[in-house]
Amino acid sequence: MKTIKKIGLSFALLPLLASMSANAGLFDDFEIIDNAGSNGGEFFEDVFFGGSFGQSEADGFCDASSNCNGEDTSWKVYGGYTLNSLMDLEVAYHSVGDISRTMASGTETSEVSALSISAVGKYEINDTIEAFGKVGATSWTSTNSSGDKDGVGINYGLGAKVSLNDSMKIRAEWEAVPGVETGTGESDISTMSLGLEIGTL
Repeated sequence: MKTIKKIGLSFALLPLLASMSANAGLFDDFEIIDNAGSNGGEFFEDVFFGGSFGQSEADGFCDASSNCNGEDTSWKVYGGYTLNSLMDLEVAYHSVGDISRTMASGTETSEVSALSISAVGKYEINDTIEAFGKVGATSWTSTNSSGDKDGVGINYGLGAKVSLNDSMKIRAEWEAVPGVETGTGESDISTMSLGLEIGTL
């Protein structure tokens, strides 16, 4: 239920992001990267990178405990390449955060991180707003008080970007990695985040 609420919150933020697009011209003279004069070739003109902070939730982690904290602050850094007007390729490192619960056997803690590669499909709503969906593979690591775990699984997500100028975008998204081993069980990890992307349109 909490995850559903977070998905709803992400869509509730879209009108706010859309309203920012009306004033996007205010940022036109503030460019961190200007690829127009770059001698790096066309490849580097299609590279982008960014970072974001948000909230993570381990769905299922607290099912067997009444004294539990299954949420924490999360962050990620990522980079990608624009394949064409409909598709990007993206690599990201995620720090999901720390979660803990009290069981009959004692207190269990878990710290989760992940490295992912994703195909990102995108749709341009107008000149400044872009919606996207993503799916890919994730290598996750779970450092637990009951023993460390690692594995490979899928990831998926959706979100939106608002362009501030030719090289800066605000990015809001929801992402999920199911089946992560957290302690003595499995959890479906989801995150909501807001951040800044730097590159070209």
